Amino acid sequence: MDQETSAKLNNHKEVHVEFLLEEPSMMYFLEVLLPIILPKGFELGINCHLRPHEGKSDLKKSIPKKIRTFSRYFMPAKIIIVHDQDSNDCKALKNDILELCKANGEIDVLIRIPCRELENWYLGDMNALEKIYPDFNAKKYKNRAKFRNPDNCFGSFEIERIIPDFQKKYAAKNIPKHFDIINNSSESFNQFISGLSKFLS
Repeated sequence: MDQETSAKLNNHKEVHVEFLLEEPSMMYFLEVLLPIILPKGFELGINCHLRPHEGKSDLKKSIPKKIRTFSRYFMPAKIIIVHDQDSNDCKALKNDILELCKANGEIDVLIRIPCRELENWYLGDMNALEKIYPDFNAKKYKNRAKFRNPDNCFGSFEIERIIPDFQKKYAAKNIPKHFDIINNSSESFNQFISGLSKFLS
């Protein structure tokens, strides 16, 4: 290990962070967003790692294994689980995931539920959508009643309706480059940001 790499590692907190994600789109999104918002001492690829899954069933199957593994890890570890709400009751879903974690080990866990899915966070910042889809007119939609609280929509359905050429992978990789993190109108996005900050402080 060279001196530069050694010095870089020494500047990071002695804690291992695993992000367990429902799907690759969230991974692409967080690969761009996290370097902007992670507290000092945390860095992707050093002590923070993104683990995408192939949907809800795959994620829930993986959670017990990850909890058991990192409960006995050689260094302090934390786990952050991101699971879309879709049509579930948000509180009930969060409690179910929490019980699944508790049944398999003792470790610090943060559970965040995008309401209803990642695309709702995009609707919370239509200016960012306009940046990557220039034909989309943000002013035309952002003050409409149905979008004032974007967490109440079915995000992917609404975005595909107003942006016919919307592509999940492209959006996930490019929208967070333009996000106004402070003024997003999605409460679940704001809860993700504030919860992450407190959890890693």
